Amino acid sequence: MLTLIYFVLATAISFIIAANNSAGSIGTLYGSRITSYYKAAIIAGFFVMLGTFFEGWKMSGTIGGGLLPEPLSMEMSLMVLLATAILLMLFTLFSIPLSASQILVGSILGVAVAFSMELNGEFLALIVFSWAMNLLVSLVLAIVIYTILARLVKRIHIFSLSKFYTLSLFISSAFISYTLGANTIGLIASLDLSAISIITTGIAAMIGTILLGRRTVITVGSKITNLDPPRAFSAQIAGAIVVEIFTQFHFPVSITQAIIGGVIGTGLIKGYKELNKKTLKNFALSWGFAPIMAFALTYLLVKVLFLHL
Repeated sequence: MLTLIYFVLATAISFIIAANNSAGSIGTLYGSRITSYYKAAIIAGFFVMLGTFFEGWKMSGTIGGGLLPEPLSMEMSLMVLLATAILLMLFTLFSIPLSASQILVGSILGVAVAFSMELNGEFLALIVFSWAMNLLVSLVLAIVIYTILARLVKRIHIFSLSKFYTLSLFISSAFISYTLGANTIGLIASLDLSAISIITTGIAAMIGTILLGRRTVITVGSKITNLDPPRAFSAQIAGAIVVEIFTQFHFPVSITQAIIGGVIGTGLIKGYKELNKKTLKNFALSWGFAPIMAFALTYLLVKVLFLHL
């Protein structure tokens, strides 16, 4: 029975995470007005699923042997998923792109403390450091890529330029979608790592991207700064590279945060006034409070629900 509940929650959360974080995978593509939302979403959804299938297992190193000396039990995983589901629904309801990775890490810590488990403080510090570096490195890398791209396109014939931008943005959207599956969705699947967990979460993420991501896509694609194709491509490819690197080291990082770092970087090229400061402030607040809220909620759920059963 507990296994069935786990798979239902894991599937639902993967659906919601993909819907919310599709802002990172296709928000820039939508913002550049190259294609329709649904065409971009179908491509992105397919590559989210592929990322989960091929590399999602790597995130098992975040928990057992990473933050904790051993994997979570089924009961503990259920508490993490329940708290994550509640917070994800709240953030998605208000159309706020969030860091699902930060919520998951906060929830895992809440369970660990509630059950008096030993924590690897050094690994936790590295994860927090990776969150800061995720944004900053994506920002800088996007500026570098944009600068190189600006020089490259001068050598491309004007009639071929549009096709070049279209192809490059589809490729970068596919890449960042793949890393979403490998990192964030992979972390969900790794709570109880198995072939069935990988398959169900991957498929759910694909469906969530296609059906429920439009509102957060609009937020990232048009409410931070106006995006043209070279800026959109630079933001996406920079974010994808950074997240893929962190995945190899089992660090759960935010795809949305990486993309927004890239968007900020390309926005700074035209000046600080290009950025929508109110939207950025809302993002910063949500990122800061998300792991704290997740920790507190999970700890409370364990004390109220689990320990009294």
